[in-house]
Amino acid sequence: MKEQDDITAKELYDTFRANKAEAEREYGRRMMKISGYAVYVGPDMFGLPCVELSEKKEGPGRAICLLSIGDYLKLRKISKGDEVIMEGEIRSLYDKGQTVVVKHSRIIERNTNSTF
Repeated sequence: MKEQDDITAKELYDTFRANKAEAEREYGRRMMKISGYAVYVGPDMFGLPCVELSEKKEGPGRAICLLSIGDYLKLRKISKGDEVIMEGEIRSLYDKGQTVVVKHSRIIERNTNSTF
């Protein structure tokens, strides 16, 4: 199978929703680039800096990209509605089935004007 370097937040979410076990085998613990619109920028429920990505500017969060605790200042580079490419280690679908968790994330690119 060809190695995939990047995926949209929606594609990743849909893959996990369709078959979580298969998606974990294919993507689990793998570093990938994930693209989408930033729909939330700030602390997660545990206080870690995060960026939630969706396929639409006002859409539901499909992937939550968690940054290192020391990366709060880097969040200032991103605003809600920006197109973003993040890179991180894909973990799994959050237990409630609403978003894919991506750890050890970092901001690769941000674009405020164009569309995917």
